[in-house]
Amino acid sequence: MDELRLQVEDLTVQYGAYTAIAGLNLGIPRGQYVVLIGENGAGKSSLLKCVGGWIRPSQGSLRMDGQLFEEHERALRAQVKLVPDTPAFYPELNAWEHVDLVMSAHRRRRDEDLRREARSWFDAFGIDRSREAYPSSFSRGMQYKLAIIMSILTRPNVLLLDEPYGPLDPASQSYLAGQLTQLAAMGVSIIVSTHLLPNEHPPERVIMLDQGSLALDIPLSEKWNPESDVPLALIPEQLLRQVLAERRGLPHE
Repeated sequence: MDELRLQVEDLTVQYGAYTAIAGLNLGIPRGQYVVLIGENGAGKSSLLKCVGGWIRPSQGSLRMDGQLFEEHERALRAQVKLVPDTPAFYPELNAWEHVDLVMSAHRRRRDEDLRREARSWFDAFGIDRSREAYPSSFSRGMQYKLAIIMSILTRPNVLLLDEPYGPLDPASQSYLAGQLTQLAAMGVSIIVSTHLLPNEHPPERVIMLDQGSLALDIPLSEKWNPESDVPLALIPEQLLRQVLAERRGLPHE
């Protein structure tokens, strides 16, 4: 897992006079599951959109498997999938037709193994009976589940999820975390922006942004032991409070 899948070098993202990310440097190995934490407006979504190829950096560069993103954008974008916090869908297609469209676009429409995998995700997420319903009728959690299924079926090398756990029920949170752990073991690099974690299937690494800058980058094992009395679900909030208090000179318990 030492081989770098992503390299972010002096990355800056600006929206007019506002700087969302300022000179960020990161390396994400192949097959690592990372959680990205920070306050609202810390730059998490901007980082994911930049890595996903949805926006271009104002300065700096992004490499994937050693290749500059801007020089190989079309090929590299096919290897990375981003599920935003509010996914968009085609109004004229039902849920299963969205899945069918994804499989067709990747020339795997007749892949019965992939179709069985898709059905197993629908079943595990508790939306199997809604396969012929339209996403516009879904709750936010159901919409996010469908978007996750569509992205994973494309077999990405890099998977980016923006606030996935919040809209999901506890059982689906745990299932997703377990699947992410398996995907990482298969070599997929995963970055999840989140304010919370399920109590099972921990990530390997925690990265924190504060006002567009790197505030923390550590293995989770430095701050949490599975045998401790502290639930994993509390770790993001605890780390956020602790690091922000230290950076801003505020009292912290």
